[in-house]
Amino acid sequence: MFRNIIIFAFTLYLMTFLSFSASAQNKESKKEHEKSLTILKEELISYFKPVAGSIVAANGDTVKIDAGQKQLIKVGMRLNAFKEGASFVHPVTKEPLGKIEIPVGNIEIISISENDSTGKIIKGKVDDFKDAKVKIPGTKVKVLFYQGNVDWFLGDSYYQMLKESGRFELIDTGIQTDDVQKIISEAKAKGADIALILSSSESKDHINLTQKILMVNDSKQFSETKSKVDIAHVKELRFKAGLFSAKEGEAILSFQLPFGARRLAIGDIDGDGNPEIILASGDHIKVYAAGVDLKLLWDFKIPSTTEVLWVDTADSNKNKRDEVLITSLYDTDIISFIYELRGSDFVQIHKFQDTFLRRIDNNLIGQKYTKSDGYDGNVFTILYSNGTYKSSDSLKLPQGVNIYDFQRISSTEGKQTILAWDEAGYLHLYDEKGIRVWVSAQEFGGFLTQFKKESPIVMIDRGSWSVKDRLVLLSGNEVLAVKRKPLLGIAKGLGYKSSEIKSFWWNGITIEEGSLLKEIGGEILDYAIVGDRIVVLSKPLFGIRAGNILKGENPFGTMLYIFSLKGI
Repeated sequence: MFRNIIIFAFTLYLMTFLSFSASAQNKESKKEHEKSLTILKEELISYFKPVAGSIVAANGDTVKIDAGQKQLIKVGMRLNAFKEGASFVHPVTKEPLGKIEIPVGNIEIISISENDSTGKIIKGKVDDFKDAKVKIPGTKVKVLFYQGNVDWFLGDSYYQMLKESGRFELIDTGIQTDDVQKIISEAKAKGADIALILSSSESKDHINLTQKILMVNDSKQFSETKSKVDIAHVKELRFKAGLFSAKEGEAILSFQLPFGARRLAIGDIDGDGNPEIILASGDHIKVYAAGVDLKLLWDFKIPSTTEVLWVDTADSNKNKRDEVLITSLYDTDIISFIYELRGSDFVQIHKFQDTFLRRIDNNLIGQKYTKSDGYDGNVFTILYSNGTYKSSDSLKLPQGVNIYDFQRISSTEGKQTILAWDEAGYLHLYDEKGIRVWVSAQEFGGFLTQFKKESPIVMIDRGSWSVKDRLVLLSGNEVLAVKRKPLLGIAKGLGYKSSEIKSFWWNGITIEEGSLLKEIGGEILDYAIVGDRIVVLSKPLFGIRAGNILKGENPFGTMLYIFSLKGI
């Protein structure tokens, strides 16, 4: 008996020791991992620490500042130059709050000493810089975070570290390219101040990370930093992420796509009576036969395109063959195209400059675009006649409802209403007179494509505009919408653990709400109805199918699911 007690006590001690040892090793591994990423983070932060100084001399296109290395100034920093105007006070207490700052331009630090530095004027008139002040404000810096070929889990770990610093507003991107200018164009379109580009190479025991930081306004690279991360820790990150798995539900077909498709449409492109699946990825359109093997039929490139924002199909010229309608982003421009299959190739048959394009009820509609407002003016119909497309009458829509915001819906009595998104992600129902009669109790997880409105005044934020999620008409009085569920509560920046497709039925008095598809792993990007099936394009949590890593398969890309609507 005593012997058994001794053995049990020794076993318990050994297990405790091993557990403690493993825990200590994990903590040490995490500490080294964080140390490696901290090198990159501190380098980035060092260029944007809030600093202030005054210009004490100006000579040609250079200025001297009364702040240097001791005041955290470093070569490559860019400072805002301003002059102080009239004082302003609190509107109630009349307490002085400061002076109005009048921007005069920007300088880049080219040399430093302990207590002063020299800057080169990169924007503004030389005379305006005399006796001006300079600073880097404490407001968040907008950073386009481009992960490149870096392991998703490692990149996400660094992303969260930057986010937790509180110094940056991080902007995601779905583009996949090695072209720095395309990354800069994406950063400009999304209102970023700088672009952070990560890349990696793998050695036997380490992943070698390289971080490049570029100014968006002139594409100048001002920093390049390298760091090593123990590959064992990266494997640990992958293992932990494997605790979360995609739940595909009862899909009758599913396909893993080897590319990052973002938009989806269904149409009969060749007029044979069988619908095809159209997928948009970057500046490419891929058309597939909707069979059990998802056969690629055609692949064509859209000119002057960084990203496809919207894709639709419509038989606008009534020849029983659907055209492909594409609205694309190029730098900060919006360009829409209509393509048609002629023979074995797709041919561009029309181009719309500064115009959004969409199909509704098999009719074409459009809306103008400006850089300052995004959507501009009324939504209007587009008619096809004698080989040309012409703008026609404006649609009667509630105020503030734009081209991708709405879907028409009717009650069982035939009353016509409008179901529409607002910018915050809530749904609203408007009656025939444009009066709001219903609003959803909660928002639906936010939209995936948002852009900043341009402002002629640097210090004024005019807000943003977004491409809303598709509202699909299932029947005359039933509309579908996507709802995304963040990984942790409302923390959308950590990704979406799952999505669902909700159903909204207008009974003539109020909206009845239900779930068409209750849970799909990750975030739904787009979807469409074809006959008695629904086709769903989805990105898994963190953009990774963790199970594929263990199988030695490519974990990246997006998923295409086909569900049956029978019995739902």
